[in-house]
Formats: sequence, C-alpha cells, structure tokens
Amino acid sequence: MRGRIPDEVIDRVREHFDIVDVVGQSVRLKRSGRNFFGLCPFHSERTPSFSVSPEKQIYYCFGCGAGGDVFKFLMETEQLSFVEAVVQLAEEAGVEVPGQEEDVHDPEEARKRKLREVTDLAARVYHHLLMETEHGEAARRYLKERGITPETMVEFQLGYAPDSYHFLRSFLKRRNYDEVLAEEAGLLARRESGRGSGSRFDRFRNRVIFPIHDTQGRVIGFGGRLLGEGQPKYLNSPETALFHKGKFLFNLHRARKAIRSADQAVLFEGYMDVISAWQAGIKNGLANLGTSLTEAQARVIRRNAETAVLCYDSDPAGQNAAERAMEMIREQGCVVKVAQMPPGMDPDDYIRQRGGPAFSGEVIAQALPYVSFKLEVLKEGFDLKDEEGRMRYLTRAVEVIAGLPRAIERDHYLRRLAEEFHLSLDALKQEHRRIASKKKKETDGDKGMGKWNNGYHGGKHMVGRQRRPLAHEEAEKRLLVAMMHDRQVAERVRETVGAGFNVEIYGALAAYLYAYYAEGHPADPGRFIRCLKDDRLLEEASGLVILDAPAEVTEEEVADYIRHILNYPLFKEIELKKEQVRQAERAGDIAKAARLGIELMRLREQVQKEA
Repeated sequence: MRGRIPDEVIDRVREHFDIVDVVGQSVRLKRSGRNFFGLCPFHSERTPSFSVSPEKQIYYCFGCGAGGDVFKFLMETEQLSFVEAVVQLAEEAGVEVPGQEEDVHDPEEARKRKLREVTDLAARVYHHLLMETEHGEAARRYLKERGITPETMVEFQLGYAPDSYHFLRSFLKRRNYDEVLAEEAGLLARRESGRGSGSRFDRFRNRVIFPIHDTQGRVIGFGGRLLGEGQPKYLNSPETALFHKGKFLFNLHRARKAIRSADQAVLFEGYMDVISAWQAGIKNGLANLGTSLTEAQARVIRRNAETAVLCYDSDPAGQNAAERAMEMIREQGCVVKVAQMPPGMDPDDYIRQRGGPAFSGEVIAQALPYVSFKLEVLKEGFDLKDEEGRMRYLTRAVEVIAGLPRAIERDHYLRRLAEEFHLSLDALKQEHRRIASKKKKETDGDKGMGKWNNGYHGGKHMVGRQRRPLAHEEAEKRLLVAMMHDRQVAERVRETVGAGFNVEIYGALAAYLYAYYAEGHPADPGRFIRCLKDDRLLEEASGLVILDAPAEVTEEEVADYIRHILNYPLFKEIELKKEQVRQAERAGDIAKAARLGIELMRLREQVQKEA
C-alpha cells in the first residue's frame, strides 16, 4: 500500500477509469492505430508526440519522456500528491477510501488538505457576505451596475471582503484555524515594520472577491477588486502551495467543454470581461491571472483549442498585452486572431451596451488574423500620406511577412500589400527575397558563432537530442519488453543474465520484474508499471511498453539479445586492449604491444566461442 490507502482500494479506483477519458479532460486526443495521440502537457510542441494506450492504461511522451498511469498523470498536471490523486478519483468513482480522516502518514499532505479547507471556507464566507448580508450591499450594487445578475454571482461564487483588517482573521480563529495556515493560504498578510510589526491582518479588504479555481473546480486563490478609491485597484492572492498564477487560467474548469466544442478559446484581459461574456452566452472565455500570459498558460490554451481569439482592452496597455500574448500562443502552434475593440471600450462595456449577440457577431467573428493585426498596428507608427513614410512602412511590413513559415501565407499577404498600395507584386517579392537572404545570413552567422540548443525545456521534463542506441542497449530494451510480456522469458533471463544488464536503469527494471514475478503476478505490462514507485523507472518502463511489441519473440531472438548483453563487457575490454596496443606501438614498446596483442587475440576467441 502507499500512504494509508489499501492496495485493493487503489486497484478498484484505477480499474474504474479509462485513462483515455481522464487524460482527455486535459489533452485533446485523436486515435491513431491502437493508441491515442495529443500535444504533450509537459513540454512545448506543435506535432503531437504524447501517446495514451487504452490497452495498457498508460501514457508516454516520445518528446520529453514523461510517462505513467492515471494517478501519475493527475499528480503531474494538477500538482497533487499520490494520495490526493487517489482520493480525488475515488470520490468521482464513488469508492470509499478508509483512513483519510487523520492524514497523519504525511504531514505535507495533511497541510495541503488544510490549505484547501481554509481557502474553500473563505470563499464561502465571502460569498455569504455578498449575497446575504448588509455588509455586502455596496458590492451587490456595484455588480448590479456592471450588469451582473444574482444568478451569475452564484455561478461564479462571487464574494465580498469587508473593510476590516481583522474580520476574516477573527472568523478563522473562532473556527480553530491558526493564523500561520491562513497566511500560507494567502488569506492573511503580515506587517513587516512599524507598530504591530509581525502581526497578521486580512489581505482582502473592501473588495469584490473573484474566486479562482483549478481545473477540477476547487478554489485555490482569489482576485479582489477594490470598491471606492485607492490602490491597488486589483489584488490577487500571492503564490501559495495551491495557487500558481502562471499556471492557471480563470474560468478554465467552467469553459473547457465549450472551448473544445467550438475548438476556440477567447482570451480576455480581466475577470469581469469573462463573467459578462459568460452571462451573455459566450461560454468559452478565459483570462490570465493579473500578469502577462505565460508559456505554461499558452500551452494549456493550445491543448484545448486550435484557435485562440484575443479580446483585450482597446487602450495602449491592452494592445501591448495582446501583442505579447499572441506571440506566446502562436509559438505553441495555435491559430491566433485578435478582436478589435472600439476606442475607449473594453469587452465588458461593449457587451453591456450592445449585447452578447452583437459582441459575438461584430467583435469575435470579425477578429483579425495574427498577421493582419500586426500589419494594422504597424501602420500606426508611420505617416502613410507621406511617400517616405509609406516606403518605410512597406519595408517593415515585408519583414513581418518574411517571418511567416508557410509560402502560401507569404504570397497572400504580399498580394494584399500590392493591391492596397498599388504596387508591383514582383517588386515586393524582390524585396522579400532580399530581406529573407539577409535573415538567412544572420542566422548562419549565429550558428557559426557556436550557438546551440541542448534541448532543455524549462519544465520538469527534459527534451534532448536522441542518439542512436548501441547494440547492447537495444538488446536490453527489447529483452525487457519481452520479459514484461512473457514470464518464461523473464525466468530465462534471470537464470542467464541476472543482474548483468549493462545499462543501470534497465538493470533496475529487470530486478523489479524478477521480484514482480516472484510475488506471483501475471505477465501484464500495464500492471507491472503500476507497481513501480520510482518516477524515473515508471517513465522508462512506460516508454518501453507503449511501443507495439511483437506478439511473440522467438527463442533465437531471446538468445541473441542475451548474447549481446553478456558479450558487451568483452567488447568493451577488446576496445580497451586495441587502444593499449596502439599506444604501445606509438611509444615504440614492441614487447608490450606483442603481449597486449596476444591478450587481444584471446578475448576475440572468447567472443567467438560464445557466439
């Protein structure tokens, strides 16, 4: 058992779910042969290399090496512990998990559970204050003036934090929650200096509260909009064990179904924009959490939609944020469009004044493709009535077009420029060739200066350049696959090779396999993988198993694999002796070279005998 959960309960939970359904909630999957493929949630990629096997109930990414079972997937994508992943799936499956009340087996896990508990309680308190008390009257009036109905307030669990430094602190204290826990959850802040230095107080005061949820719909943090004058106008929870603002998107848990149905996500700048759009019938809206869009958030959008429409405010700050975000999303392989707002309006204003259908038809549906938006924004920096200004704009426009990856796109936009400015298409193409040639020389120059990519991706997993495996490595891999599918092969390998695997991780997997069969388990690769507790072994075994192995391995093939493994140390020694002979000959030591040559001959004879 792991933690305090009995193995039989873990097995029941695992058997209840199809890993394709669980992974499919986070990654869009398409069947290809016996497996399903999608974009990896653990590293950036444009071509799907993430594979899920319904037969073996495992996943594996051929790009970064991430792999495991349904529990490991939840642990990685939701930042859960093993026990949390089991409990979460058990609740969905209706399977009772005994022994979870105390949580004494893992202090860190118990702490995390307490953080969820106090964060959820705070959300319910804030919501009650908004909806049911006189304290929330000003906040209710503000939301009503913004066009938000009571039903929408309930849907988004909106709340109100009263204008008090100690309301929530006192409330939590009466419920026996300690202040340190509440501070860790981001609900309380600490005075750093002055009178009362070190004391804790309510972080959110006199603010409309917007609960922020994880992908499972659990409250993990808050955004607060100040009522009245003061700064900051918007305040978010700090980073906590639950809340990582660079990883989550506001409203994703609620919008994901609509996003996938439309194959399109609409990215707004603020919480109120998302809420107004939802109320007006636009259900596929998201917002980043008070900071610039991050690569992790862009990957989440790409995993769920083919197209992203950016709908930011029309002011310079909003348009600059849109430019940064569209570059980030486009790098993930998304089709990016930018919705143009009328000057002085934000999406919330537009929806309240003109309604949801007008917003869908006049703003979202008319969103400009990425390049069109870039070219329109570029025009604002030049005086197009002036001949010199036009020439400078056209040069910059062709530079933008030259950066497009597809020839058909480049041709399309060059033709548009030619028509718009009544120019020769040939002249624009010639300018394009000049710019492209210049860029190529600059790129080649960078390569010549030794710039290189080691394949590292700034997440947990590594994406490396793969070298061709050596013969003994390939033999060990193939033999392990055969061992996982056939107990008799594993027994034969145990008797002949034993611990003699040359690759350390393959030797460790073989040792686990010997123990697995010794405990009486059947030949079942998926079940064997689920018994592995070490993450590195789990990922390596997943990569071996997800490859389609032949239905049956012949005796001759098994013998050949074993021979390669056993002979590899001899081959290594032969190579060493050959180098020693060369060194002796270069040094002029003929006697030593002759003696080493005899040893080399014996080693070769030994290999031939065992062949």
